[in-house]
Amino acid sequence: MAANELAGVFLHKMPSSLLLTIRTYDRTYVSVLAKECNCTYPHAVKTLGGMEKLGLLRSEKVGRVKYVELTDHGRIVADSLNELVLSLGVNEAPMKNDAGHINQKINNVIRKVEAIQKDLDAGNNISRDEAIHFNRRLGPYYRELNSIRLLLETQPHSPLRTKVDSLGRTLNKVKREIEMKRMPQATTT
Repeated sequence: MAANELAGVFLHKMPSSLLLTIRTYDRTYVSVLAKECNCTYPHAVKTLGGMEKLGLLRSEKVGRVKYVELTDHGRIVADSLNELVLSLGVNEAPMKNDAGHINQKINNVIRKVEAIQKDLDAGNNISRDEAIHFNRRLGPYYRELNSIRLLLETQPHSPLRTKVDSLGRTLNKVKREIEMKRMPQATTT
């Protein structure tokens, strides 16, 4: 029996994947977990709600963003789950400070920001509502950039810091372009 199949016998993929992914962050938001675990946002929310009822994590809603973090009990369970996964020979748990994992996260954000930039470049001027829409699309990537910066705090000499700084400048440049392309509102008298 393959290691992945053996793990499937003992573990349900989504709850264990979510718990192990939360373990890699000190605090993160549900949409990031859903993306990283390749599940829908509603499914992640439902699964995480069950974990919260069991006392494994706590959540906090700040504006439109729902943050989650492990409780002390949840950290013990997640660490034990990680040990079980490793003992079964399944190495799907991302390492918090793994350069490859961090680089992949950076590249994902770069691709998304480039797509927003391309959409922005497609038109000349944009309305106020379109500007709001573009800014809302950028919001999650600012939060993702901050979570990447937190991961890199323990690696002061990482070459990824330059890439992250460049990404931050790109995000700010796109934000400025949104404001510059915004059409002035017509005034009514």
